Amino acid sequence: MHVILFVACLQKVFLISINMGEIYRQYILPSFLTEYLLEKKTFATLKIVLGFVMVNVFQALPADIAAQNVYSYTYQNVTRNNGGGTLEQGDTIEVRALVKVESITKDFYYRDTIRAGTQYVPGSLKIVTNEGLTFRSYTDAGGDDQGIYLTTGGPPRLRVNLGVGAAIATSANFNSNATGGSVTPGNDKPKFYGKTLFVVAYRLVITANYGDVINLTGNYWSSNNGTYRFDYPGIKIIQNLGLCTNFSSASFTAESDFGSGNVQNRVAGAIVPGYTKINLGSNAPQDGYYSIANNTSANGTTNDAGPYTSNPARVFNLWDIIGDHTGAADPIAGNPPTPVSPKTTGGYMLVVNSAYPTGEAYRDVIKDVCPNTYYEFSAWIRNICSRCGSDSNSVATNLPGVQPNLAFTINDIDYYTTGNIPYNPRGWVKRGFMYKTGPTETQFDITIKNNAPGGGGNDWVLDDIKLATCYPNLTMNPNDTARSCAGLLIHLSDTVKSYFNNYNNFCWEKSTDGNVWTSTGVCGSKTPVLKNGLWEYVADTAFTPVAADSGTYYRLKVATTSANLSDAKCTVSNSQKVFLKVQNMSCTVLEAQFLSFNGKITNDKATLKWVSQNKTDLKEYEIEKSADGLNFYKAGSIVSVNDMDGASYTYNDPGTVSSVAYYRLKLISNNINDLKYSKAIVLYNRNEIFKISTENPFRDNLKVDIFIPAEGMVELNLFDIYGKVMSKKTVRSTRGNSQAMLNNAGRLPSGMYILQAVYNGNVVQNKLYKIN
Repeated sequence: MHVILFVACLQKVFLISINMGEIYRQYILPSFLTEYLLEKKTFATLKIVLGFVMVNVFQALPADIAAQNVYSYTYQNVTRNNGGGTLEQGDTIEVRALVKVESITKDFYYRDTIRAGTQYVPGSLKIVTNEGLTFRSYTDAGGDDQGIYLTTGGPPRLRVNLGVGAAIATSANFNSNATGGSVTPGNDKPKFYGKTLFVVAYRLVITANYGDVINLTGNYWSSNNGTYRFDYPGIKIIQNLGLCTNFSSASFTAESDFGSGNVQNRVAGAIVPGYTKINLGSNAPQDGYYSIANNTSANGTTNDAGPYTSNPARVFNLWDIIGDHTGAADPIAGNPPTPVSPKTTGGYMLVVNSAYPTGEAYRDVIKDVCPNTYYEFSAWIRNICSRCGSDSNSVATNLPGVQPNLAFTINDIDYYTTGNIPYNPRGWVKRGFMYKTGPTETQFDITIKNNAPGGGGNDWVLDDIKLATCYPNLTMNPNDTARSCAGLLIHLSDTVKSYFNNYNNFCWEKSTDGNVWTSTGVCGSKTPVLKNGLWEYVADTAFTPVAADSGTYYRLKVATTSANLSDAKCTVSNSQKVFLKVQNMSCTVLEAQFLSFNGKITNDKATLKWVSQNKTDLKEYEIEKSADGLNFYKAGSIVSVNDMDGASYTYNDPGTVSSVAYYRLKLISNNINDLKYSKAIVLYNRNEIFKISTENPFRDNLKVDIFIPAEGMVELNLFDIYGKVMSKKTVRSTRGNSQAMLNNAGRLPSGMYILQAVYNGNVVQNKLYKIN
């Protein structure tokens, strides 16, 4: 009786499970029933009846709900697949919708709508293997094969009827649920270890503007599983800014190098969504598992020699045996594997055997960052399997197989993809991108996602996740000691050059010991100008010192916002501090008089000449140079010749003059450090017919700096990428430097533009980017 009641209950559970399509997950034998049946000594009878029920129930169970198919959706930036990069306007991506068929799937098809900000690449619809190799291609036209790209009767969209018996795709049956075919796992190709694994793929050209986010979506449908819909979170369209050369590591609270230890497998895990942690072994980690280890061998050995098939020290007899990357003398080769016996401390790394579905493989929160600041986010990655591939019949190819391809996201929006990371026996590679925090942003989420599926490759390690700030260079003038007399006005200046144009807030500081600094109260902001690939401006200060100021140090500190100037971790003060030396005496006017002071420019080089009269008590002449006539710096010096009849001097400036330069002479006394300046002269480079420069990228109104050798009319034209004139202005400019403003440029959509300037029949063009 008890057995009959139990079987009846069990049948109910099976029926419920069948209706839910989850029988393989939901059968659990309740422990209290087991104990009861054992106590009544009816377990033998139960086994017979239970066996009968399970056989009959599973025989009656439809094969198409015995297991769940596995789906995932991603893309690869094929324009930048070799080396990685951001997704930019004009790039081509390949959308990839994966399915791992676990049970017979009927009336199977894939359908997708082309999203705004993208344009379909004709003839790109196909099925590929998980390695990205083309298995079957389709035409765009309807009526000739199982694929179709349709542009009438709605938004651009496509469809592929899948499997055996699939109907030819036409516009008439585009929305039909009955034209798909049947896929039997393990029978239909492409095969992979008893299952069928394939990817529907097609290509898109990105037409969205910089700063836009595009969202992708697609749908698999079958009569026994219904609709499986993909909604890709989003991809940011940004300009590829590269990685900065002048940087300093920033502090952040996320895990960066996974630490170190003297056991091979670290006990603590990491945030690896959807993956299960396991220690390394001869057949572990499997697809969808990860390890954190200081040695990637199966048993802790450091022996990576011998044929793959006969070296049981290798995971799966295949994986490379390597150490981590942190502190490696050769960053490409990385560190050697850490010996397990005797126990040796070594650095840990994240070891990933990618799951079949694409998706997250690492997640963390980056905290304590500065607002309005560019950060380089990067990591070192290595492909560790040289012969994990298999063909469409699931036969090993002894090739690397699926190559790792990762996406880096900020707050769940894609900003960067690494491109394919090919196998290299000494092949650690650095991949990363630049991210600018928002006006008040102090933390963000970072995610590293698999863009390529698992199975037959895509086995990789990750280490040394870094966050770095691109700091500007600060050059003080003078660069060591500033001399002055009590009561005589003194000028200090600092040239700020940065990879980006956001360090435009500054404050002058002073110190009595060179260690503890206080503000002088002279703070402000300036707009940098792009010069020779760097954003540059000059911050200056002027004050009248007293004798007590002698021995004081001065420096400049800069930040990306005025608020950041008060946050020590968000300011930069790497300029050379200048020492102030003040003479407590009257600075008498020197007797030197100039008969002449002039110069000329030949082949972009300036030659200065001057003649002095009367005997003077001079030590030397310092030649000072300026680009704007206000902020001068020392360009060189010449020892004075004391002669009652006067003396002639010539100075050849080793620097170049691209457009205009100002020069003046500082006269330094031999005895009492008296100071006097000559008048300033201005020289124009006649070899430069004319030139223009602008802020790039620009956001609001477009300010144009113009240099011309003589007064005249300058015509400015701003074109979009299709050659259409978006703004036009004609201005009369004076000789030398002047400015003009295109006031309506702020209303333009973001994207690339061409600024053209015409002067006396000469044309200059600059490529600009508009951002929101």
